[in-house]
Amino acid sequence: MSRRTLGGIIALVGAILIVAGLVLMLVVVPGMKQFPDDVDTTRTYSGTMPVLLNPATFEFMTDLDVELSRNFRTEEVDGDVALVYEEQILLAGGEPLQRLVKHYAIDRKSMEVSDTYPEAWASKEGFWPREGLVLGWPIDTEKKDYVGWSDDYRDTVSLAFSEEVQHDRAGITTYYFTAGAPARPIHPDAVTAMGLPNALPKEQFAGLIQGADVSDALKNMIPVLLDQWEEEAIPLQYYYEYEAEYWIEPDTGVLIDTRKHELRKVGLGDEFLEMSPLLANMSEEQRAGSRVTVFDLTYQATDGAVQDAKEDAEDAANQIELFGTTIPIVAIIIGALLIVVGGVLVLSKAPTVE
Repeated sequence: MSRRTLGGIIALVGAILIVAGLVLMLVVVPGMKQFPDDVDTTRTYSGTMPVLLNPATFEFMTDLDVELSRNFRTEEVDGDVALVYEEQILLAGGEPLQRLVKHYAIDRKSMEVSDTYPEAWASKEGFWPREGLVLGWPIDTEKKDYVGWSDDYRDTVSLAFSEEVQHDRAGITTYYFTAGAPARPIHPDAVTAMGLPNALPKEQFAGLIQGADVSDALKNMIPVLLDQWEEEAIPLQYYYEYEAEYWIEPDTGVLIDTRKHELRKVGLGDEFLEMSPLLANMSEEQRAGSRVTVFDLTYQATDGAVQDAKEDAEDAANQIELFGTTIPIVAIIIGALLIVVGGVLVLSKAPTVE
């Protein structure tokens, strides 16, 4: 084989390496920056519940130490859209208190809910129209506010960027977001999903009020009002308020830690309030004071969950670094060197024999 032929082959290999490196960096890796098709992750949170109304027995449970388990996994993928299953289980002493199942159709790159998905997905349990972020933040999270979603309100909420901070337990730099809202009515469909009634028989409602932490004046007033109410059941209205903190690893969008306080209360429905001039003329502050707490939960990710999230973020970042920077740069450098060597061989003259 002549030097020129060998040089040409070496230069060709070098060119192939450069093209492969550029394709890996500019085409393959950007395609990797999306919600994977094989996610199956569980995060655990520990918390306290000063008050919980058992919807099955309508008895108040107090001062509970609880654990919240959140599992989410990819069920199907259709191009850039993924069907994600989420199961939340609230436990006290190992016994389940509440279980919720949800399905989301999310854009695998933006992590926002998608309104384009296979028709069959809409029949999945806990699947309904949503907007914004529901599971986590996108890869390459920015220092800006994002739109989130509340299933209680069946409406969007703001996820406000606060600052870049060092997360103590994880030992990594994170973006710190906050969210929250004052008491707002819970959507009737959300009430049903939580197993709570939208109305109660008079006798059961009277028992609820007597066992609740409300003023004696309200307790004394209720029997009189119940006698005036002609219907068999008392209409109810539920309210939800919360404060939340989120720590996000920005390069991967992985949720490292969450701390949240959720408060749900039940009050009299508007129809009942309008029956009595005294109740109808109550200020919003007075109406808020007459509501009964049925769910009071404060929780935060466990140390184990924080470390698992950190490892997930590091693994994802390492994969992106390896295939997006290290391997392409090495391939391009070696390719360039081979082109130079090949060029020298092609241009050099073969030695003459005397």
